[in-house]
Amino acid sequence: MTPMTYNAYAATAIREDLPQDRILIMLYEGAIKFIHLAVRGIDEKRPALKGEYISKVLAILTELTAALDMERGGEIAENLSSLYDYMARRLTEANIKNDTESLREVERLMLSLKEGFSEASRIRRQSTARRPEKTRERCGVCVAI
Repeated sequence: MTPMTYNAYAATAIREDLPQDRILIMLYEGAIKFIHLAVRGIDEKRPALKGEYISKVLAILTELTAALDMERGGEIAENLSSLYDYMARRLTEANIKNDTESLREVERLMLSLKEGFSEASRIRRQSTARRPEKTRERCGVCVAI
């Protein structure tokens, strides 16, 4: 199975005409799903399963980091970069130590980010509904978003 990366989600978005902020939310959702599967790999003592899904979460983090627009995103982009780096370290620890708590911590962080960006997206959609000329603006945090 190929990793679900930003490029895969972007290709889907183009075909389905998804808003770019939806791609970001889909990436977080994918990471959360893969964390669940990695936990299952640890619980079932299946190291290949654990490794496969931790690798997929790391690939998503790599894509999220690469998509950050450090100029336009300013402090928020810098903080996200640091957070993504921290999550990658925790995932590596989880992989080495078979530590489900490290995975759960990353899951909580991903869920919090997903909820925050979902709310921001909802607010942005409401404001663009009132001003249709503003549709398809980038969020300023991500290059592709």
